[in-house]
Amino acid sequence: MTIHCLMRKIAFSLAFGPLFFCFAADAQAFSVDTTEYKPIGQLVDIGGYKLHLHCTGSGNLTVILISGASNFSFDWTMVQDKLSKSTKVCSYDRPGLAWSEPGPMPRSMKQDVYELHQLLSVAKVRPPFILVGHSIGGIIARMYAKQYSDDVAGIVLVDATSENAILNINGKIERVRLLASEEKKIPVVKKNIDTLTKVPTMKEVEELWNMFGKPSISPPFNNLPAAIQKIRLWAQSQPKYQIADADNYMAEEFAEIYSNSQAYRIGNKPLMILYSSKNEYPKELGTLRDSLMNDKTGNQKAFMRLSANSKIISTANSGHEIFLTEPDLVVNAIEQVIRSVKTKSKLK
Repeated sequence: MTIHCLMRKIAFSLAFGPLFFCFAADAQAFSVDTTEYKPIGQLVDIGGYKLHLHCTGSGNLTVILISGASNFSFDWTMVQDKLSKSTKVCSYDRPGLAWSEPGPMPRSMKQDVYELHQLLSVAKVRPPFILVGHSIGGIIARMYAKQYSDDVAGIVLVDATSENAILNINGKIERVRLLASEEKKIPVVKKNIDTLTKVPTMKEVEELWNMFGKPSISPPFNNLPAAIQKIRLWAQSQPKYQIADADNYMAEEFAEIYSNSQAYRIGNKPLMILYSSKNEYPKELGTLRDSLMNDKTGNQKAFMRLSANSKIISTANSGHEIFLTEPDLVVNAIEQVIRSVKTKSKLK
């Protein structure tokens, strides 16, 4: 594993937050945590590798929380704790994140969808599901709903990434789907690990930290409980974290969804779109900031066409991680979808 390979992981992670980044000025001081944190939930073998699944609460409907790129199950703590008082809620970690073991390579969102379905099936988490997807998790939720439509009762998109999005890819502002190559085929789903996934050494990870800074807790992740912040620092410092979510087929998958948009409609199932209207793009971009924000807003509004029963809510009080700054807003959005499913009524 080379530094170049690790850089692909960074580029992917950054694509789904603000366009440019730094490792946290005014962030919590970092030191490598050698503590072995026990899984909050359970480890489930889905085919030679185990994923972490954390389910709480009870009810006939199950809410599935799907994180954005390089985020963790416990990032949903404030939402899950409140929501589980009235319904069943499950969060999980994709391969290589937190307690989850690395999965088959190469990675793709198609692979992510298969793994989520396998995880829920093996763990005997029964549908119907309300899928809640943040950032790239929104696309995973929509892909899941297309492939396993009978299992999905409704969807909540939380500042979700659009297949038409303009993102920061390797330092350039790009409309990602236009980067797709006809020669580059999305790999078929791997149901078992046929080769050992290479994890970078600690030395390689430390070289990366020397270049870009060490893991840190920066706003809004400092809103998490102190105990969860410690676990987050530990999870970010794991060598396997550097290869998690390293998707080299993002452009091809975006292009495929964009060209087949009709297939991703969910009929009359409730769809709640919650997004941040706060312009977080760097001021150095000048007038391009407004153009990028307008593009994002247009993409969020376009989500409404995915269902005949959709509702959109914007907030200027939060950035990308709405679930950390306004968890009650996210909980309320999910509860509205639950009510719509149970009463078979329109979102109001």
